[in-house]
Amino acid sequence: MKQSLKKRYHIMISILFLIILLQLVIVLYTISQASDIYHLASDIQSIMIVFVFGTFVYLTVIFNYLPYRLHRSVRKVQDLVEEISNGNYQLDIESSLLNQDRDFQDLILALQKMLDIIMRFDAAKSDKIYEHHQRIGQLIDLLPVTVMIVNINGDLAYLNDKFRQRFSSVDEQSNLKELLFKDEFYANIFDVLQDSLRMGNNIYDEYLMDATGSQHVLIKGSIIRNRKGNASGAVFTLDFDYQPQPDHEQQD
Repeated sequence: MKQSLKKRYHIMISILFLIILLQLVIVLYTISQASDIYHLASDIQSIMIVFVFGTFVYLTVIFNYLPYRLHRSVRKVQDLVEEISNGNYQLDIESSLLNQDRDFQDLILALQKMLDIIMRFDAAKSDKIYEHHQRIGQLIDLLPVTVMIVNINGDLAYLNDKFRQRFSSVDEQSNLKELLFKDEFYANIFDVLQDSLRMGNNIYDEYLMDATGSQHVLIKGSIIRNRKGNASGAVFTLDFDYQPQPDHEQQD
């Protein structure tokens, strides 16, 4: 495993101290072996020039190397976090660990653990949503009335079995506004639905009957609204088995 930045820093400072110590040892040795003051001064001057230059070069390397390593590691983690924030959870974490310092390897491994938790949570949430959708779909299919769910733009989002049996030519790829019927009775029904969706009004027990009185239907509808209160779709039920009360027939 790679060394941490802290340990790298300590090693570099230790090397700097060793360079200074080496310089001191050489100077002391030169003094002890000197026989002429003028040659001693020249030797010490040469030693100082060499070590000052070497120390300057080494400090320049330290000054640039540590920020470079830190910036590269931080940039890699930043890229990973940005990918996660954009919804990309399929990341190659193993390759991200290469050439990373130990401190940042631990951080990247923590991100991997977080991703695993998020993916497990998303999988569980998707399963629950699917199960919930299946329950609602099965419940709607068991209803004895025709049910249709539409988006605000008129696209049919869901049709139950009763609807498909009566309107076999209509499916979820259709749009409420584009449906055409030769039968005037059916055309009137979908005109009522379109008006409800366009105006954003619920339908409360709208009763329709054809000209001959052989067909009748009870229409109910509820507008679906988002958190802001804006209409986002509707749910309609058509009860073709509805038996009107005698006073209802006389009123119509």
